Amino acid sequence: MPELPEVETIRLQLKPLLIGQSIFKTTVYKEKSFQGKPKQLTGARITGLARYAKILIIETDKGLSLAVHLKMTGQLIYKRQIEKANLPDKYTRVMIQLKDGSRLFFNDIRRFGWMRIVKNIKDITANLGPDPFKLTASQFHKILAQSAKPIKLFLMDQEKLAGVGNIYANEALFLAKIHPLVKADKVTGEKSDGLFKFLLLVLKKGIKYGGSSDNDYLNAFGEKGEMQEHLLVYGRKDKPCPNDCGDKIKRIVIGGRGSFFCPNCQKYKR
Repeated sequence: MPELPEVETIRLQLKPLLIGQSIFKTTVYKEKSFQGKPKQLTGARITGLARYAKILIIETDKGLSLAVHLKMTGQLIYKRQIEKANLPDKYTRVMIQLKDGSRLFFNDIRRFGWMRIVKNIKDITANLGPDPFKLTASQFHKILAQSAKPIKLFLMDQEKLAGVGNIYANEALFLAKIHPLVKADKVTGEKSDGLFKFLLLVLKKGIKYGGSSDNDYLNAFGEKGEMQEHLLVYGRKDKPCPNDCGDKIKRIVIGGRGSFFCPNCQKYKR
């Protein structure tokens, strides 16, 4: 699933291309993937691109925004008028044509993702926790102290902390030397500060390398990200620990998701 760095990468790429453009036509190929009346967007000028958690928000001068959630396999691909494109294809759920002839394709193999016309962004963000980049270390610690969930599940709980998913939670915990099963409210003091620091670090690193194309993720230009080439533990079961401690990366399942860690560097005391 695209996480905060992947969605932020797409936002940064699309921002200079879309702002100032007007929407000419919205074609919906799969009704499940689009909520609202497409004609409401016709003639709307795009005024901004924002991100909240894993949701991309395309703002317009009509007082309406188009919210996009990629979920598991969604892609948002931009093509100029002069570019040859093999899109739309059988996985294209929505196509947005802009006045200059460029197009924005929303593709989604598993059809969990969605586009939604909204007047008030709070309608879709009310139940989401704060964005990690908008927190201080002190605020992060206070949120940790209110949860007895395993720290791995806490980091992925969108109502507690919005935008972090499996890949970056694994990486941050490894760098902070915290076992994924440790209770969130037990991560205190220096451990809490360290985890917050490394969480921001791995998220920024993910943005720097254009996201992680572990599965279906592509950026706005249809290209794979490079973060998967720089991951330390995620997907590296039985590989030597990057800290050269002599142990190997293990994999366990927590909350139905694979968790990767070094048993030596991330000790678990019950």
